Amino acid sequence: MTYLRVGTKGLRVISHLLVGLLLPILVIINGRGRWSRENLATWWHRVLLRILDVKLIVRGTPLAGTKVMVCNHISWLDIPVVAACEATRFVSKAEVGEWPVIGWLADACGTFYLRRGSGGTKQLIEAIDQHLGRDSIVFFPEGTTTDGSIVLKFQPRLFATAIETKRPVQPIALRFSRAADGTATAPYIGDDVLLDNIIRLLKHGAITAEIIYCAAIDPEGHDRASLAHAAHTAICSAIAPDSIRTLIAREARDSIAA
Repeated sequence: MTYLRVGTKGLRVISHLLVGLLLPILVIINGRGRWSRENLATWWHRVLLRILDVKLIVRGTPLAGTKVMVCNHISWLDIPVVAACEATRFVSKAEVGEWPVIGWLADACGTFYLRRGSGGTKQLIEAIDQHLGRDSIVFFPEGTTTDGSIVLKFQPRLFATAIETKRPVQPIALRFSRAADGTATAPYIGDDVLLDNIIRLLKHGAITAEIIYCAAIDPEGHDRASLAHAAHTAICSAIAPDSIRTLIAREARDSIAA
């Protein structure tokens, strides 16, 4: 029965991926502005979550208007979960744009790519600043994924976009339940392979994704580091308070060492 479920749902995932590959074409032929790139992406991600049996629970209040959203990072699933709730664009590492299929989908959704080196960061911030005049963005300031039990220190550089454009920052805390048999299927960490992770999701059955909107932070009076720290504290308070104590202890050790 498990193999039948995996096979059936696997075919549905493949079919939906093929539909996703058509999104750039829909954007191009959308002469009357009937569908925005972001709204098409929201629809596509909602359907993907249904196929994968990921139930979405939303807590807190999303801030209206243009904003900078930051999230803790657990899995590739973070993107469909947030995109199912927000018509927005994401910031991703440049390597994602080179992945087969996934890179095409990321391009279709209007993803901004963070390239290595200070020059790449400057160009990215300029592009995001222009976009924030119209719409919101999301990025994952940990820079890598975890199993969700902790939240790593936030890298401050992209918080400059909120300060320069005077857009509020809304921290978003994400967490995933285990499958019914106790397996942690959502985390995408270490040497995990995307195909293996998807098969694991299909094999072990339904899970719940919880998205928690924390109170928005006004960037006025903040520099990049303090804004990153405030966002980190908000997310940790919602799902991983131990991470706050770990960060404080690490900063104390660094201060003594200096």
